[in-house]
Amino acid sequence: MTTQAFDPMAALKRLLEAGALSEEALQAVTGIQPERLRAFLDEHAGAPIGLTARPQVLSDDEIARLSVFPMLLTEGLAIDDDERLVAIYETLTIEFHLTTLNIARLIGLDPDDVEAALSDPRSVSSETRYRLAIAGGYLLNAVNLARRRG
Repeated sequence: MTTQAFDPMAALKRLLEAGALSEEALQAVTGIQPERLRAFLDEHAGAPIGLTARPQVLSDDEIARLSVFPMLLTEGLAIDDDERLVAIYETLTIEFHLTTLNIARLIGLDPDDVEAALSDPRSVSSETRYRLAIAGGYLLNAVNLARRRG
């Protein structure tokens, strides 16, 4: 366990500098207007994170979106693929109340395979895990699109 806090601006800067993320992609993902995003990035270039009395370039919501995204891209992608697969299906079953039978019927798999993968992804074939991963990502996207408001 680390005692070091995650610095979203430093992570974002590293992603941009490494070419792992472009400003255009960041704008499209966050929905932040290009000129506002550029002003924010310019303002925070080399600046420490912390409280300031200056007016903020971005809204609190925009800052939150801009902070979460680099964390998900850096820390989230470090999670083991099988753990991520279980998390996808836990989200679908626990948070969104889809049953493993619902999921199996939606994606054309045996319900026992969905159950088994939820408990231990390695207990099913790599072909089944692949199918579950692709379908799970699609189902999460479909649910999130359906949940969008306004």
